[in-house]
Amino acid sequence: MKPPTPFISLPSLLLLFNTVRAIDLDIDSYLSIKTAAAQVASDLAAEFWDPTSFSGVPNAQYAWWQHGAILGAYVDYWAMTGDDTYNENVTIGWLKGVSPSLDLLPIEHAFDIGNDDQGFWSIMSMDAVERVFPETKEQKDMGAGFLEVTQTVHNTQALRWDYTTCGGGLRWQIVTVKDGYKYKNTISNGLYFQQSARLAKYTGNQTYADAAEEAYKWMRSVNIIQDDFWINDGALVPDCKAITPKRWTYNYGTIMAGCAAMYNFTQGEERVYWKEQLDNVINSTIATFIDVETGALKEIQCQETDTCDMDQRSFKAYLARWMGYTVQVAPYTYQTLVPHLRKNAALAAATCIGEPRGTACGQKWNLGPKWDGKHGLGEQINAMEVIQNIAPFVAPEVGGVFNNKNGGTSKSNPGGKGKKMRNWRQILAELYAPYALRSYEIGTGDKVGAAIVTLVSFAALAGMVVFVVSPDEVEEEGKSKPDTGGERAS
Repeated sequence: MKPPTPFISLPSLLLLFNTVRAIDLDIDSYLSIKTAAAQVASDLAAEFWDPTSFSGVPNAQYAWWQHGAILGAYVDYWAMTGDDTYNENVTIGWLKGVSPSLDLLPIEHAFDIGNDDQGFWSIMSMDAVERVFPETKEQKDMGAGFLEVTQTVHNTQALRWDYTTCGGGLRWQIVTVKDGYKYKNTISNGLYFQQSARLAKYTGNQTYADAAEEAYKWMRSVNIIQDDFWINDGALVPDCKAITPKRWTYNYGTIMAGCAAMYNFTQGEERVYWKEQLDNVINSTIATFIDVETGALKEIQCQETDTCDMDQRSFKAYLARWMGYTVQVAPYTYQTLVPHLRKNAALAAATCIGEPRGTACGQKWNLGPKWDGKHGLGEQINAMEVIQNIAPFVAPEVGGVFNNKNGGTSKSNPGGKGKKMRNWRQILAELYAPYALRSYEIGTGDKVGAAIVTLVSFAALAGMVVFVVSPDEVEEEGKSKPDTGGERAS
């Protein structure tokens, strides 16, 4: 079912906070959850959207991948609260990211986009599919429905699955001269796994499930996901034996959500297998990131040392989102996960007493009712996601997760290849190494697209001088690895 009409409008909600400079959250009250989520969403909007226009154009200081991640947070916000204040901005932002080729590879970001960046946008579109976020006529006329675009991204990423090194896996970067091209990171492969699993669950198409299973078992085989379910950050080509043993909340979260979707999709012995995987991931997540003394989620690699960068400061948001999603599609996990979500929603809200508006949220939820002085996009989206994702467990009629048989409406195009590439897609083709192609059946008679999507720097399109990195300038394989502290390659 669709979210109910809010009992109180956003302007009225925010009026309440003109006199109370804090967020008072009652985790047992749906109205209180909506009120708190509305305040955090408003503060996030002030950080995220261009303050000169507030017209759906994201603030340029934030990375392109974060644009997709934050649009996904506002899809969740609408689903959990019924408040459509930000829907138009979400649609405008979405259409800017879709690109003329409908593959979430816009030309202005072409040189910098990695598989993980594209993956975050794809997960945003999958969120919109399963939450039945409204599609506009413009989207439909473009063939840019949320499901169609998600399927197109899946097909393009499937073509990049690289059997030539490590026996499989997606590389971090798409462009060969980027350091991350020599690194197969967990988030790229984890998002592809999650995307494939959710497409299988939504459409009922076994081919997507096969892709998800292959991705997951590959991560297990190269010890990105260890036997003890320590989830590493990634591994270097050519053999993936050089592992980066850093642990990040969002890596655990995307694997959790993918396992939950596969549990939901499968039956019999397969379901037993995926339940075992999901249970192990959940237990490892709790043991790794939940502070024993306070119950607070912590970004253990950087939070206590105050070294989290702009990217890493937002990672807890995605774990919180995917914990909530996991409970919705694998309800048996309720008793394990929901108490942690509720506890952290309360802890996060208690930090939202910071400047400049008296409601800015902090990074360190384990400090008690105290603001730690951190303020920005990461802190706001973290609080927003953990607060709004407890709503369905207080008001079960909101925030539904649908499929194509019980209420999902987004149009399917399983053979989607994106629109024909412009000639500029071939410019500087020498920068892009060939991927091992695979073409497998998608439903009856449909096939994954046969052409590899190639990228080009927007500077080349504009006729500007392009400096091609020479082979001597490219780091030799195996000598060293890129800084893989959970950041995107620049």
